[in-house]
Amino acid sequence: MNDVEYILDFVAGLGSRMLYTGANLERVDDTMTRICLSYHLESISIFSLSSTIIVSARSAGGAYGSRQITVPPASIHLEKLNRLNCLSRRICAEKPEPAVLAGLLEEAEQVEEYSVLTVILGYLAAMTSLCVIFGGNILDIVAADCITVALYWIVRWLSRPNLNHIVVNTLCMWFAGTLAIVLVSLGIGEHVFSIIITSSMMMIPGIPLVNSVRNILCGNEMNGIIEFFKVILETIAIVLGLILSIYMFGGLIRW
Repeated sequence: MNDVEYILDFVAGLGSRMLYTGANLERVDDTMTRICLSYHLESISIFSLSSTIIVSARSAGGAYGSRQITVPPASIHLEKLNRLNCLSRRICAEKPEPAVLAGLLEEAEQVEEYSVLTVILGYLAAMTSLCVIFGGNILDIVAADCITVALYWIVRWLSRPNLNHIVVNTLCMWFAGTLAIVLVSLGIGEHVFSIIITSSMMMIPGIPLVNSVRNILCGNEMNGIIEFFKVILETIAIVLGLILSIYMFGGLIRW
């Protein structure tokens, strides 16, 4: 492989990982362009969507290269994204040998993960606060926290086969709504809507929504509209799951 191929391999891989971990498309395009320019590549052409990246360029000596890579469905990980951003700035400043770029990318992804207990405690703190905001009492908080723990494990289990987020949201919120109704019927919780709304906050695609709106405002209307429509479908899936649970088990409690 020549230097151009090493650089484009790195650029495409970095862009894919940034999108996967939650970066905005304009930020990714700008990062890929800056890295190519830092290595004095010419005729740089970048075409990117949330699912595909195509980049091509040639060196001052005339060597040409092109790369196309598929981006997997997003899985937000802000710590990995921060390390990838730091790596991109380091590459532009130091311009290491192209042959070592792949190793640097793999190294940047070696992020120490939080323990399961720490993650669950974080979710519980957030959901407890939201339940209070939505008018829940002590029993509602207990119910919402029980559902939060259950949802964490269900989402983790469903993510293994890489199911579509629309399917995952529907199944998870059907389960959350059903469990909320059952808990209220058993006396663990009083305000079922406060519990359900709190649980739904765990599934809302907030970062993808912000990214889609930014894409539209920054002139990338095609990808922005597609992403916004996807966010709307994922949100509708949340509502659909809750409606199904109420339709099937709503008779267990008095509304």
